[in-house]
Amino acid sequence: MELLTYWKIIWRRLWLIVLIVGVVALYVGYEYYHLYKTPGALKAYSSNVIVQVGLQPIDPQDLSSADMVTVSESLADALTTGPILSSSTFDTQVAQQVQSDMSQITQKYGANPNLGNIDAGGIGGAISAQRAHSLVTITTNWGTVPGAWAISNAVGEVLSANACTYLNYDVPQGSSCSAANNAGQPIVTAKLMSAASDPSQVPGASSSKVTLYAIMLLVALIVAIALAFLLDYFDDRIRSKDDAAQLLQLPVYGTVPRPPVPGSTGTRSSRDNFSTSASSPSASSKNEHSQNNLPV
Repeated sequence: MELLTYWKIIWRRLWLIVLIVGVVALYVGYEYYHLYKTPGALKAYSSNVIVQVGLQPIDPQDLSSADMVTVSESLADALTTGPILSSSTFDTQVAQQVQSDMSQITQKYGANPNLGNIDAGGIGGAISAQRAHSLVTITTNWGTVPGAWAISNAVGEVLSANACTYLNYDVPQGSSCSAANNAGQPIVTAKLMSAASDPSQVPGASSSKVTLYAIMLLVALIVAIALAFLLDYFDDRIRSKDDAAQLLQLPVYGTVPRPPVPGSTGTRSSRDNFSTSASSPSASSKNEHSQNNLPV
C-alpha cells in the first residue's frame, strides 16, 4: 500500500521531476557535444619513443664508469622532470621536424594524413616523460593516429640530433655542441633506443567528465523526487475520499457526485466525483429542493 502511495505522489509531481531532470539533461548534452567535437577530449592515441641519455667522452680515460652513470642519470632526470620538453624552443623544433618528415608520414598513413592542429603550444601539452636510470620514455598523447606517431617520431629525431643543446652538465662559453667539443669536454648525447611505436587508443584528457555527467543526472533525479515528496508533504489539499478517511480517521459511507458539466455525456472519474456538500452548491440546492418537495 505504501508503494502505491509513493507512486501516486510521484505521478502527481511528475511535471516537476521532468522539469528538473530535463534542464540538467540539456546542460549535460550540451557539454558532452562539445567534448565529442573536441579532438582528444574523449579518446586519444598514444605513441612513445625511448632514448638513452649519456656522455660521449673525448678520451675514454677522462671519466670513470661511476661518474658516467651518475652524470647520465642526472641528465635523464633533468630531461624528464625539467621544462625542456614543454619549452617553446623544443616544441617549435619538433613542429618543424614534423613538416620535414611529411614524406615519411604520407608513406606510412597515405596522402593527406589527419595530423590535427600541430603547433608548439599543442605539442608541449601532449608530451610526457618518465625515466628508468638513463633511459627516458617520452609519450605523446594526440587526438589522431598520424599526429601521435608524427610527433613521437619527431621528438626522437630532435633529441638524437640536438640533445647537447638542451642538456649539459657544464655551460660552455659557446652555445653550440662544437664549443664543448673544442674545449675537450664530453658531449651529451641521446641515443634512440626504440623508434616511435604505433599509436594505441587511450582515454582522452576529459574522458573522466563522462562519469561526472552521469552522476549529475542521477543526482538531479534524486533531488527532483525528494522535492516532489517535500511539496506533497506541505500540500494539505484533500483530493480523494481516501485522503478524507485518512485525515478524519472515519469511514466514508457515501459520496456526493459533482454535477455534470453542461453538454457532457460521459462520467467523471471517482477522484473528480468526490466532494463535500459544502463544496458543491449545486448538489446542496438539489437536496434542499428535494426535501421541500417531499409529500407530507
